[in-house]
Amino acid sequence: MSSGDVWILGINMTKFGKHTDKDTVDLAAQAAMAALADGGVTMADMGVLAAGCLMGGGGIAQMIQKQIGQTGIPAYNVSNACATGATALRVAYMSIKSGECDFGLAVGVEKLSGVGLLSGGNRKDDGKTWNRAG
Repeated sequence: MSSGDVWILGINMTKFGKHTDKDTVDLAAQAAMAALADGGVTMADMGVLAAGCLMGGGGIAQMIQKQIGQTGIPAYNVSNACATGATALRVAYMSIKSGECDFGLAVGVEKLSGVGLLSGGNRKDDGKTWNRAG
């Protein structure tokens, strides 16, 4: 192990389900707090937060910060389709690796409601069609 190593201290994820009583921020905060507890650290230890939610609109990192009670640290919002959570992890990793901070929190969250992008057929924005068979 070298002094430049970066370690994942804790992980968590919410159970897959409809979660009709929770929005994306609730789900993200629940998983984030459990991951911090799993790692034996608190949000006060964090020097950066990177979070992403492709379908939930912008500002998810700041909304998570507000819900779990930590502000005053850089909060990055990422979006990268199915790799949004991995991209959040990369942002936190790069912040730690660069020496910007000692601890970081990465969160990826999604709550699919309705059929949205998964419906196929016509695209909402321009009415053009695409072939499901490829």
